[in-house]
Amino acid sequence: MNPNILPIERPWPSKLFVEVTTACNLRCAMCVKQSGPGIADDFLSEATFAGLIPAFSTLETLILNGIGEPLLHPGLEKFVRTARRHLPESASIGFQTNGTLLNDERACSLLDAGTNVISISVDAADPALFRSMREGGETDDVNRAADALEKAKKKVGANGFRWGAELVLSRDTLDELPGVIEWVAGRGGEFLLVTHILPYREEAAAAVAYDPNVDETLALFRRRRKEAAEQGLDLSEYYTAKWHLAPVKRREEIIVFMENVVAEISKQGLPQHIPNLVAYDEDRFVRMEKLFRESEALAEARGIDLRLPALSPKMKRRCDFIEEGSAFISAWGTVHPCYFLWHSFTSFADGRVRPVDALSFGSVNERPLLDIWNGREFLEYRREIGTYPFPHCGNCSLAPCDYIERHEFEQDCLGNRLTCGSCPWSLGVLQCLR
Repeated sequence: MNPNILPIERPWPSKLFVEVTTACNLRCAMCVKQSGPGIADDFLSEATFAGLIPAFSTLETLILNGIGEPLLHPGLEKFVRTARRHLPESASIGFQTNGTLLNDERACSLLDAGTNVISISVDAADPALFRSMREGGETDDVNRAADALEKAKKKVGANGFRWGAELVLSRDTLDELPGVIEWVAGRGGEFLLVTHILPYREEAAAAVAYDPNVDETLALFRRRRKEAAEQGLDLSEYYTAKWHLAPVKRREEIIVFMENVVAEISKQGLPQHIPNLVAYDEDRFVRMEKLFRESEALAEARGIDLRLPALSPKMKRRCDFIEEGSAFISAWGTVHPCYFLWHSFTSFADGRVRPVDALSFGSVNERPLLDIWNGREFLEYRREIGTYPFPHCGNCSLAPCDYIERHEFEQDCLGNRLTCGSCPWSLGVLQCLR
């Protein structure tokens, strides 16, 4: 097998995400399980896991979690041991946990089985805020989990094992970032993965911390907005001036300036959503820039591998799942291409209704995984994604849009049959353990 072949073209997946359960012992406000009718609790069977073994010999990474809590599965250690016997020696096995079930005994059994990486969900250093984010969880739980992992490292002597944390960033948790970095470093952790929140409920949309405007569009707008301010023009008053909603000084000048900016953005071929540009908050964006810079410096000083998300969606997309040759297996055995299309849900990103339907290429209970991976449908899908031909749905002024704001998606406005135009992972604002 030639490792120089691009992961998209390889006749085997390089990364496998296996959802061992969709059940969870917490009710976190930001979780997709709280979206709409919810997702039924289920557990991966031993037979379904065994069916994945033929794909293990070429894997680089095996992630054993999805939307549920992996430690609820009584066979988790057995899955890890089985995988370790069949994976290359250099391959990594890991998962993310809320930490509530991670005690000294469980930590030792997981490391002894061959687990390489564990990420603990830590969304706040402040106990009250932590409880508000993770209903049923306490900071004592994650403290105990971290201590258990450190003890297990010494007792089991697991060379190469590393643990860290994940923080879901919202307007409420922004100020917690430095404290969580200190918490990880102080407890012996090695990394912190930071991701923005994806609002699965309409009322959660206001908690989103990132600016919704695409980075290249925003950079141009910020320059022009500064020029307008130097001329005494407030572009946030554009709609008030345009539609005569209230008296506005220098109304015509504001309208002309803003519409010239919009024309310039269009001329450069950049996407735009005028209401989001008008609502742009420079002070808040600058505070986030400063927080990220200071957090990077703190993480470097404390020896923490910090992965921050983008401050706003990226114009130049990258689907890490496709680029790195990933396949996702649900708790009932269906095969999916990414986190975004693993389950059906509705989100309210950028203030818009976004119904998303899961995309499956088959079930490993009916066909071998490698047959599904090399099947024409999945292969053509990976190749098409890799060209990134999609519109920036979150930065389009033509809303509401019947193409994407409904279930049973058929095509987007450019004729693409894929729903990736509204994917927040490829835009850099969402991240996960991978």
